[in-house]
Amino acid sequence: MKRLLAGALLGFFVGCSAFEPDVGDRSPPIDAGAPVVFSRDIRPMMNKSCKFCHYSTQASHIGLDGSGLDLATLGSLRRGGNDTHQNIVVPYAPEGSALVLKLEGTFSEGVRMPKYGPYWTDDQIAVVATWIAQGAQGDDSE
Repeated sequence: MKRLLAGALLGFFVGCSAFEPDVGDRSPPIDAGAPVVFSRDIRPMMNKSCKFCHYSTQASHIGLDGSGLDLATLGSLRRGGNDTHQNIVVPYAPEGSALVLKLEGTFSEGVRMPKYGPYWTDDQIAVVATWIAQGAQGDDSE
């Protein structure tokens, strides 16, 4: 019973707005039709919440070691990981892109990302989904 109560309290506090993620300085584009640019709109959010686990350029990258997903460049992101492969980003299809599903916590494999939080807001996930819906453009070196 104590564990159940402790779990409920933890869930309540984690869900509080005081714990909303600060993973990016960028807001979603005001105009939903405005082009989303990976290097300008998405990379800064990834740099704040993904690099410590999924960037091959970091000394410690436990997420990369476990999943095979390297987010250090757009090219390595496009290759995907052990479970996601090239379905990580399916141009023009955010609903079929594992990146969006992992951020939402609805992907069939593994856990919601970032694993250790804080989770991305709906608006931040919408930026990623919009970028994918627009064709997931960008240079592999980004």
